[in-house]
Amino acid sequence: MHGPPHPLVRRSTAVPALLLSCVSLAASCATLPSDSDEGRLPSSLAGPFRAIDQEELGNSRAAPHVMNDDERFARDASVVDLDGDPATLAAAGFFAATLRPEDAPPDPLAPPNAIVRHDAADGRSFGRAAVTVLTPELPWEGGVAAAPSALLVGGEIWLYYAAEGGIGLARSADGVAFARAPSPVLAPLASGDGGWERGAVPGSPGVVRLPDGSLRMFYVVAGDGDASFVGEARSDDGLAWERVGDGPALAPVSEDEPFDSAAVFDPAPVLAVSATGRPSLRVYYAGRDSAGRSAIGLAARFGPDGPLQRAAAPVFGASSALAPRAPCVAAYPGFSLLFVTQAAGAGDGQRYPAVAAGVAPADASLPPPGP
Repeated sequence: MHGPPHPLVRRSTAVPALLLSCVSLAASCATLPSDSDEGRLPSSLAGPFRAIDQEELGNSRAAPHVMNDDERFARDASVVDLDGDPATLAAAGFFAATLRPEDAPPDPLAPPNAIVRHDAADGRSFGRAAVTVLTPELPWEGGVAAAPSALLVGGEIWLYYAAEGGIGLARSADGVAFARAPSPVLAPLASGDGGWERGAVPGSPGVVRLPDGSLRMFYVVAGDGDASFVGEARSDDGLAWERVGDGPALAPVSEDEPFDSAAVFDPAPVLAVSATGRPSLRVYYAGRDSAGRSAIGLAARFGPDGPLQRAAAPVFGASSALAPRAPCVAAYPGFSLLFVTQAAGAGDGQRYPAVAAGVAPADASLPPPGP
């Protein structure tokens, strides 16, 4: 229950938990390490995040949860700005879910077998109606469709997802009817060419489109025991991917037992611009320590290439035992929203996955919530 996630899917189990504690760390906790040549990496609106308040949430949702589904266990949010304009809030949320026959009981431990869509006019208060947009159909998917990563590309929505045999891609003009690639776009390397990945199946994709039109993918690879690592790949067309570097982009840090000393997983890349106009790439991720506690971390770099530098402390979940993971960040003028999957609550019947939301900066004033 406390180990790292299966490499193919984002963990659908939540550990027994205490009630959610809002993160109230000082803003300096999200500042990335100083670099003598570059100064500090940009951290404006990067965190830490506080849990969303009830008055900031509509659609009869109960804060901090923007999604709490004890039938299909919708989790692992990927939120897409529907018009590509950050000044408007309307968004589509793509979630992993577990569909089941009507005569079968809900099972939060079952792997996700569908990607569903919920819309939110205010970017956070997701509607109750869901549309199933993807279910596994091909042999290589092995009955699994999980860990969505959706983005706008040339007027289409591209949806990357994890399956049994690797990472797939499905594309749609309307965000509802998707056509999938016939084979994984990122599959395990051959045993003799596995390098540091050693032939493990890549999973939990996080994909971002760079200003030059190329794409970067961060993904999870399982290591020995309970360890997991984050790799990186690049692509010009979104279909053919080339792995970057001869080692992981992020690995567990064993020194001094930080929050990510045992495993790093669920990467979520986001483009940002510094106060001086320098483009940067932020990668939010989940980290787990040797005691099984997890939190959301941040690493970043200027430009598209180079090593990622970790923030000094988690940006969310440092004092929570609800095991937050699977981050997704949506940036708007003046604030950013964080979506994480974590336990729905502390009781025995609340240990299924739900999606909570956070806000940065802590004193941000959000626009009125949707209906």
